[in-house]
Amino acid sequence: MGGRNVRIGDADREAAINLLAEHMSAGRLDIAEYDERCAKAAASRVHADLAALFTDLPAPAPAAPAPAAPAHRFGGLPMAALGALAVVLLAAAVFRPVLLVVLAVLLAGMVLLRRR
Repeated sequence: MGGRNVRIGDADREAAINLLAEHMSAGRLDIAEYDERCAKAAASRVHADLAALFTDLPAPAPAAPAPAAPAHRFGGLPMAALGALAVVLLAAAVFRPVLLVVLAVLLAGMVLLRRR
């Protein structure tokens, strides 16, 4: 999803209204334009709605939202693989304790190689 479609909150709307006030104070907006844009800012739902209010104005303008952090998976392994590994380790612990040690060493090696 693009940053322009990120939903905004009350603080974002309030910041945009404050920026519009700066533009009005500088004489770039008259009172009617300011009122109209403030109403639109108050009704905005996503960043693109706010950005549209500043396209014909110089800086300052609302900052673009930070990109969303990517979803992380544990070590890059899908959860199904982790579940299967847990079952194997449990079976190894119950039936062959020596096999558990070997599997643990292999797993640690895989994790260390993946980090490089």
